Amino acid sequence: MSPKPAGFWIRFLALFIDSILSAVLTLIIAVLIGDSTYFSSSALGETSLADSIGGLIYSLVFIVIFTASNLMGSPGKLACRIKVVNEDMTQISLLKSFGRWLAYILSTITLLIGYMMAGWNREKKALHDIVCGTRVVYRD
Repeated sequence: MSPKPAGFWIRFLALFIDSILSAVLTLIIAVLIGDSTYFSSSALGETSLADSIGGLIYSLVFIVIFTASNLMGSPGKLACRIKVVNEDMTQISLLKSFGRWLAYILSTITLLIGYMMAGWNREKKALHDIVCGTRVVYRD
């Protein structure tokens, strides 16, 4: 029996948790580097150096590397007890994890419909899962 596919809402919760953790990391970086743009109310809509560094670090370390490791998922996915695997339920490679992260662009530019697809199909696959040949399933 194969593990139960993770649907839209649990994946949304994992992304929400990742977003909060990324914001906390960015705040810490802003404080450490003294990024005044980050704390300026007149800079609304502008991207600060801390935003760029924090987002990049979170994406590469906690999404790409964690997903390709034995953890098989970002901190948000770990908290929600779900994991990313290949079609045959094996661990994905670092290259595939990076490609999956890049494929998020496709899920985003389709007015987020690529993400919503996880709620509409039997296998609970988002567009980036289909493109990369991955699945998100519940952990044992």
